[in-house]
Amino acid sequence: MADIPVKKYRLRRARKWLQQKLTPFAVRAGRVASLWNKPDRKKFPPRSLADVPGLARYEYSWLSQNGEDGILRYLFDEIGFESRWFVEFGFGASQCNALRLILKEDFHGLLMDGSKDNVDYFRYAANRHGCDRVTAKQVFITRDNLQTMIEGAGVPREIDFLSIDVDGNDYWFWQLLDCVSPRVVCIEYNAGIGPDLSLTVPYDASFERFAKHPSGFYYGASLAALEKLGIEKGYYLIGCDSTGTNAFFLRDDIHIDGVTALTAREAYRPHANWLQRGISEAEQLEFMQSMPYEEV
Repeated sequence: MADIPVKKYRLRRARKWLQQKLTPFAVRAGRVASLWNKPDRKKFPPRSLADVPGLARYEYSWLSQNGEDGILRYLFDEIGFESRWFVEFGFGASQCNALRLILKEDFHGLLMDGSKDNVDYFRYAANRHGCDRVTAKQVFITRDNLQTMIEGAGVPREIDFLSIDVDGNDYWFWQLLDCVSPRVVCIEYNAGIGPDLSLTVPYDASFERFAKHPSGFYYGASLAALEKLGIEKGYYLIGCDSTGTNAFFLRDDIHIDGVTALTAREAYRPHANWLQRGISEAEQLEFMQSMPYEEV
């Protein structure tokens, strides 16, 4: 068995708690509001990436964690907007896939996260920026409350964008979700499982990634599992970001010239962060296969 390093999760949480106690809320939230003032990229896509294949050609991060801002900008430049509504669950107030759509494209929508801080920071920053089109709710999402929360927020069935990143039950939530029909879906996948195995964590209403295993390796679903689920739900896989974090899907009735359905093996990108930490793809897979994933 590969020796997988673990993150000092409890120590990190303790440091965060201490920082919150020592720093006034208005200061912490003000930093988030200030980040929203960053200038967005004007020249898009950059000529320097003209020869880069796939979605990676369009990647850049304004207020997203990786290159999602650029990928989404490209996709909506091609397909246009219809409802200008989104749903995103699992978000950060300063790193969020929908933030550019909210601040630059006048989207309405619903943000949900289990962190009170994330929700409070977002509300503070949104108020500072005069943004009243988005509802942010603190909630630990389960199968029992997901659709009720969305329907209760007045979200229409036809939405432009859905983003799922909960570090756990992602597969099960997308499988369940039928109260909205997004045109574009972004969902996190677990690249450590590789491109071929169709696996997910078993559903657990109280799933918490680092509590399950301090390495953080045990979470989510493989790309192959999400590809299969997407097909069942009427979506086709079009690619992944270059860090091996997110997969992007289009609804079957949405088409872009030159963008075709890909298999999980064709779209797969390995987990860049784990590779940088010296953990090979083979070592990642060996560890994943020792954990109680469920075949789907």
